[in-house]
Amino acid sequence: MSATAAPNPTPGAAPVGMALPGLVIAIGMIGDTLLYAVLPLYHDQFGLSLAMVGVLLSLNRWIRLFANSTVAHLGERIGPHALMIAAAVGSAVSTATYGLVEDATAQIFARILWGISYASLNLATLAYAVSDRANAGKRVGASRAAIGLVQAASLVGGAWIVLQLDARSVFVIYGGLTLISLAAALMLPRLPPEPVAKRGFRLPVPHRLEVWGFVMGFSGDGVFLLTLAFLMKDSITSVAAIMATAMLLALRWLVEVTTGPIGGWIGDRFGAQRISIANAALLVGGFVLIAADHELLGALLIVMTRGMFNTLIPVLVIERGQGSVLSSQASYSTWRDFGAAVGPLTAPWLFLNVPQTPLYAALSLALGTAAYFCLVRR
Repeated sequence: MSATAAPNPTPGAAPVGMALPGLVIAIGMIGDTLLYAVLPLYHDQFGLSLAMVGVLLSLNRWIRLFANSTVAHLGERIGPHALMIAAAVGSAVSTATYGLVEDATAQIFARILWGISYASLNLATLAYAVSDRANAGKRVGASRAAIGLVQAASLVGGAWIVLQLDARSVFVIYGGLTLISLAAALMLPRLPPEPVAKRGFRLPVPHRLEVWGFVMGFSGDGVFLLTLAFLMKDSITSVAAIMATAMLLALRWLVEVTTGPIGGWIGDRFGAQRISIANAALLVGGFVLIAADHELLGALLIVMTRGMFNTLIPVLVIERGQGSVLSSQASYSTWRDFGAAVGPLTAPWLFLNVPQTPLYAALSLALGTAAYFCLVRR
């Protein structure tokens, strides 16, 4: 389905600016973003084993696997505004819980709550972005740029707080800061709910774009993110491992700040497929470099290209979607989250039992094959 052929979800309504929706999701994400840098290195301070770290970092994705379609169905009934408010509350509670309670059960609860909250934030933000369907790519790019600035600052600032205080205190501080997202959500204008499909809830059937999302989620959002801190610990000794990891992850978000609006404009004007293919080739190259023991260069390439996909994918979803904006995005997000859930769950075992070269060579082969069948071919 082309972007111009799709029905406008808010007929007769003026497009809503993206400043407030972008602020809600950007502030809401700061706790989860920092967790990927902190938890693998400081799991002892949380009373967790490395295996439990993999479970926790994958758990929110497992929840989103089922929550994406449910949230989309709910959002079609109550509207994105209500989703945003509920998600902002959930974000603040989950972030503060990471630091307040040293208990695996509480951490599991926090990750479940965050999984539901992020599914709501993601889909509601997209709904606000496509209230101006003709400029959806630019608006998604602008939203991703705002998110990128906040995440980059929160990663570096959070790493500094960890070094000055400890790994748990930073999440208590960030839990308080996340309440800013609730204030912004309450100020959002309401969008008319989309027409509700008469059929009941169904898990989405994967198509080619969903398969690509699964492979990219497994490799880039799963195995790579969980092992990144250890790759940097072994390859960079001039700064603390937590700061090196945070700075590298911050680079991914800064890429979205600079390339997000440009990529969105290109997607609107020329279609997102061509630039997605080139971006995928560079992503595969990053995994090849890590397999060849060039960890820093490969990681730089991965985080840069992975950031670009966050802008390109929503445009591709709009172009290829078979249903409403919320349901189409939920279908892709479900399968991406499935891959990103399996990745961290298996990464500790893979990292400890499979040498770096064959592991990352296999991941690059899987990504390259998926890119050909899912992006190059239609």
